[in-house]
Amino acid sequence: MTDLTPRTPQFQGPDGVVGSHLLEALSTGDGARTVFLLFVLVGFGAFLGGLARWALSVALPGTVGTFAANMVGSAVLGFSAAMPVMWPAFLGAGFGGAVSTLSTMTKEMGGMVAQKQWWPLTRYVLLTCTLGVASAWFGLRYGLRVIPPF
Repeated sequence: MTDLTPRTPQFQGPDGVVGSHLLEALSTGDGARTVFLLFVLVGFGAFLGGLARWALSVALPGTVGTFAANMVGSAVLGFSAAMPVMWPAFLGAGFGGAVSTLSTMTKEMGGMVAQKQWWPLTRYVLLTCTLGVASAWFGLRYGLRVIPPF
C-alpha cells in the first residue's frame, strides 16, 4: 500500500502547498527572483493547461468535455501535491487550474436549470464533485508512489 504521509513541510500550516516554500524564499535575499519565477511557472503551466482545455472542448464538446477537463484537472492537482518545491505551482496551480473549468460547468448547470432538467443536473453535480475528489486522491496516491522522496 502507498504511504500517504507527507514528505516535506509543504503540507504543514495554513500557507498551502507552495505557500510555505514561498515564505521561506521571501525570508532570503532571493525573494524577488523566487516570486518572479513563481509567476512565470504558473503562467506557463496555465498556457499549457489552456491549450489542453481547448483540445478537450474540441474533442469532447458539451458536458462530457467539461467533465473530462475537471477530472484531468483534479488528478493533476492531486499529483502535483506530491512534487517538490515549485512543481505544484507549475503543474497544480498553472496547468491543473487552467484545464479545469468551474465557469463552463456553471453555465451548463444554468442551462439545465432553465430547461428544468433536474435529474441530469443532480447527476452532473454529484458525479463531478465525487469523482473530482476521487481523481485528486488517486493523483496524489500515484504521485507519492512514482516520485522519489526528496
